Amino acid sequence: MVTFLKSRAGAAQLGVPLMITAFVVVAGFMLWLSVTAKPTVIVAPEPQDAFANEISLVDFSGGPEGYEGQVVSMTDVPVSGRFGSFGHWINLLDANRNGFILYLSDSLRADTTVATGAVEEGMLVTLSGTVMPTTDSVLDAWEAAGAFTKPLDRVMAESTRYLYFLEVTKLRLPETSGPGQGDGAGSG
Repeated sequence: MVTFLKSRAGAAQLGVPLMITAFVVVAGFMLWLSVTAKPTVIVAPEPQDAFANEISLVDFSGGPEGYEGQVVSMTDVPVSGRFGSFGHWINLLDANRNGFILYLSDSLRADTTVATGAVEEGMLVTLSGTVMPTTDSVLDAWEAAGAFTKPLDRVMAESTRYLYFLEVTKLRLPETSGPGQGDGAGSG
């Protein structure tokens, strides 16, 4: 058997020139990219916080049935109480101060950026939603979802003015100041 021992010296001598060639190729590629690349314009997204079809509570109180199926938005709506697990009452500004249901939609309750549990009696909120008729099938769906916490909740829902409710899809709570920020607390 003959052993062919050949020197690998020629292969080892190519290491440095190949390394230098690789650096030159990468540097040339980067130079080519910087010359031929077009600048990218970053467009800020439009805020999705805009409330459409804004009306006053006075206009809405004059006849909620006229807004059936429409998306309406109102600002500074006083919350008069809690309704079951998923809603709140407001009082319309009609002669009898009739109660009207604000039913928080599934998507709004699932949104972690909106603290729907922070809505309290007397709070002024800004809201947007669709005016919907209160039908037996809607009440059955609410009952199946566990919206009624008291036995009379369903009866009260059936007696809302004109049998309509507002399914709230956007809700903005009033901004509160942190401790020591404009509340008169602190040293001085």
